[in-house]
Amino acid sequence: MNKRIELHQLQTLLKRIVKLGYESPSDITESERPDFLVTISGQRIGIETTASVYQEHVRASKLHLKQCPNQCIDTTHLQDRDQRRSNDEILADMLNLSSDWKDSEQAMRDWRDKIASTLESKRVKLSNPGFSIFDQNWLLIHDEPGLANDTFTYDRACRHMAALFSTPTAFPRDFDAVFLLSDRYLFRWFQNHLTLNYDQHTA
Repeated sequence: MNKRIELHQLQTLLKRIVKLGYESPSDITESERPDFLVTISGQRIGIETTASVYQEHVRASKLHLKQCPNQCIDTTHLQDRDQRRSNDEILADMLNLSSDWKDSEQAMRDWRDKIASTLESKRVKLSNPGFSIFDQNWLLIHDEPGLANDTFTYDRACRHMAALFSTPTAFPRDFDAVFLLSDRYLFRWFQNHLTLNYDQHTA
């Protein structure tokens, strides 16, 4: 993920949390391990940014744009697998509009597992000796595609994230705060407490 996209995602987060009572950052500096350094309320904060997205979904978006931009597609069964599928297999899957749709409960469990995998990979990176530690270290997970705007999704997303973040981690070091940004949803795990800001005005 390039720095321009990472910076845009970080700026989106900062705009959201300022509305929730955080002070505006006095500076933003590009870095590596973590990706950015910001100063908020006099504290130097390292922020690692990442996207939680299936690679099949990324590839399908490119295939859709390049090969069939005017056709409807079905992304129900696009997710990463043990064995990488070919472009032809992905294309055939997403153009098959008569395939069975995934059970909604299973879809939410798959979403939770996708977030869990992303979180674990970043905790591994944080525990690496080359990762710099500051007054606080935050993780921003940008979820793609964003969660649906309905009561079913809202209820289950809250339940799944509460279960995920409350599970003890085996890593010797953890992020001081984890932010999960998924369209209207902004989850924050901070001081062993999960909060959710749901922005009804986010497009």
